[in-house]
Amino acid sequence: MSAHAVAELLKQQIPLLDYLLSQAWQPARRIAGGRLMGLCPLHADHRPSFLVDPRQSLFYCYGCGRGGDVIRFVEISRGVPFAEAITRLRRWSGVDSLLSDAIRFYQVQLHRHPEATAYLTQRGIHQPEVVERMRIGMRPAAVYVPG
Repeated sequence: MSAHAVAELLKQQIPLLDYLLSQAWQPARRIAGGRLMGLCPLHADHRPSFLVDPRQSLFYCYGCGRGGDVIRFVEISRGVPFAEAITRLRRWSGVDSLLSDAIRFYQVQLHRHPEATAYLTQRGIHQPEVVERMRIGMRPAAVYVPG
């Protein structure tokens, strides 16, 4: 999976507002469109200048001029590069990369074996959304090679 795809998946899994609230950020007021204003956690702020749009999961500070998504927030607030921000967010969210990678592997295997999808159909599972939501995969039979 490419770094871009990992980043997009992570941004879908971790809403910016959830992360900010877990870091003790407090909104001062709600404004139009469900957006929130509060003190900026990125600089010494004395009046609310930090805008958070929970729907788009984006922030912008009118005081320091910085903005972006949850990954960019971690980059700025922790002073780390992109890859380290991804690692920190994965750790924070509890996403275990090994488990996620294993799930993806078995999901790919499911689609490579028509007999597996036929079995699911026989069991009454017809919708791809169900397969995705339940993380159904397939472990191919091991091949024994005598040594």
